[in-house]
Amino acid sequence: MTDLDHLLPEIRAVIDEPASIRLRQMQRSKWFNYAAGEAILQRMETLLDHPPTHRMPGLLLLGDSNSGKTSLGLEFISRHPMDPNPEGDAAIVPVLRIEIPPNPDEARIYDEILAALLQPARSKDSVSAKAKQVKAVLVTVGTRMLVFDEFQAVLSTRNDRRRLVLEVVKHLSNTLQVPIVAIGTAEAHVAISKDEQLANRLHPVWMPMWRLDSEYRRLMAAFQATLPLREKSPLQDRRVAALILELTEGLLGEMNLLLCKAVEEAMRSGVERVDEQLLRGLDYVPPSQRRQHRRPVVA
Repeated sequence: MTDLDHLLPEIRAVIDEPASIRLRQMQRSKWFNYAAGEAILQRMETLLDHPPTHRMPGLLLLGDSNSGKTSLGLEFISRHPMDPNPEGDAAIVPVLRIEIPPNPDEARIYDEILAALLQPARSKDSVSAKAKQVKAVLVTVGTRMLVFDEFQAVLSTRNDRRRLVLEVVKHLSNTLQVPIVAIGTAEAHVAISKDEQLANRLHPVWMPMWRLDSEYRRLMAAFQATLPLREKSPLQDRRVAALILELTEGLLGEMNLLLCKAVEEAMRSGVERVDEQLLRGLDYVPPSQRRQHRRPVVA
């Protein structure tokens, strides 16, 4: 067998497994440390440690679809996991994440929070009753930060509902004295701007776009160590790294999708490595071209 020192131990452990198992290993969620991401995580740490005030600061994390913003939010939560607290009266949930549902309103936001905390929610309860229950539960579990992902979904509802959803977010921050982190695409910035107070509190930070530099080369080295292939792939080679950057348009999530597809093809063809030739032969469409795709007209 080829020397496997270039792979992480958990990848080496599955290298002799069937292709389906190796591919599943590649498809697992992963987090790579990189300078810009760590800087954003540190800003979130600072928010989490902020003393309670009547006007808590917050963060608006923005990025293109598949830029890695949700993964970054999940990484932060993994660093502050729920504590079952078996000796206490309730679990401790320092950071709570919910996803803004399509066409949201006040009741649906409260229901999402209760569901995330595994709390019963009665559909017939009034909005005020749900609000009271949510605030009581969040205090009980010691929540110190609320993370709202897919925040651009606020724009999918009517103007009157949109205003009330923003009021709910602001009200929770005010009454519980916890910071808010909103995550979304550029449209999330538009949604936040509909409320002047929220817009002043949630400082916008954009996910980085990758470029061909030393930090990107280190990212490719980190990806290399996760490829469940027997041969070492030249991801750090300038031509290969530049090709990956071009195809994925600098989006971290797209890099993962591309390399998952490449690993699948490498195992299918038996080459056991990802190189320039394999990448160029993939049936992969860059994200901007996918957004422009139209169904062909049938004659």
